[in-house]
Amino acid sequence: MSFSDMVVGKNGLLVELRCHNSFNEKIYMDITNYLNQRLSEWKRTGFIPVADAVAVFNLIDELSGGSQFWSEEVELRVEDAILEIQEMISSLEE
Repeated sequence: MSFSDMVVGKNGLLVELRCHNSFNEKIYMDITNYLNQRLSEWKRTGFIPVADAVAVFNLIDELSGGSQFWSEEVELRVEDAILEIQEMISSLEE
């Protein structure tokens, strides 16, 4: 599964959130593993492939937007996830 599919594909994290109001830990772990595997290369080259950058932007945007339909548990998990992803991306500046 491509990174974009993990994020916005028909079985992606954001679809699970929107359609099922659930946070899929397996997909999220796949997403964070993907990011962690690529961060050092992105930092070294100063380049994030467009497809990956678009998926990251969509992920941060959608997670930050929240939803009135999420349970408190999902809302808290999403808040933790967005902070973790933002921290990963911020590490590119160090």
